[in-house]
Amino acid sequence: MHRVEGLAPGLYLCPRRADAEAPLRAALRPEFEWAAVPDTPDGLRLAAGPCGSLAQRLACHQDIASDGAFSLGMLAEFDAALADGAWQYRRLFWECGLIGQALYLEAELAGVRGTGIGCFFDDGVHALLGLGDTRYQSLYHFTVGRHREDPRLRTLPPYAHLDARADRA
Repeated sequence: MHRVEGLAPGLYLCPRRADAEAPLRAALRPEFEWAAVPDTPDGLRLAAGPCGSLAQRLACHQDIASDGAFSLGMLAEFDAALADGAWQYRRLFWECGLIGQALYLEAELAGVRGTGIGCFFDDGVHALLGLGDTRYQSLYHFTVGRHREDPRLRTLPPYAHLDARADRA
């Protein structure tokens, strides 16, 4: 969390299931706070304090991870999923993508923007959290914040490349 009204900057965890907290406590650093976050069903603060520069470093030094309201990494129960077969690897990424799509929509609804972060240092994330095995793996990262126009990017109308070919014919 960097700039979210009502939440102090820091490192937070939001388990998706009630029964996920105990195994996460066992797997993550013992020195984390595990403080309940008021007005959230399952939110936990692991560490308080600014973490923008850390988020930026973990996201391959990209400003988007530190400049927004928050950035996040998605942890997957990796070993348990793969115990059901190698095909589950693909399913883990599908699930991360589905969550990313929900974040895109929720960000737009809140009047801000979201974007997936394609480059991140998973080993750095694992070291930060104290993960020493493959029980949990960082699979996808995302950030949410105010929109800023990037002059390096261009937006074209759909199928603009087809119109250009027709002009040459």
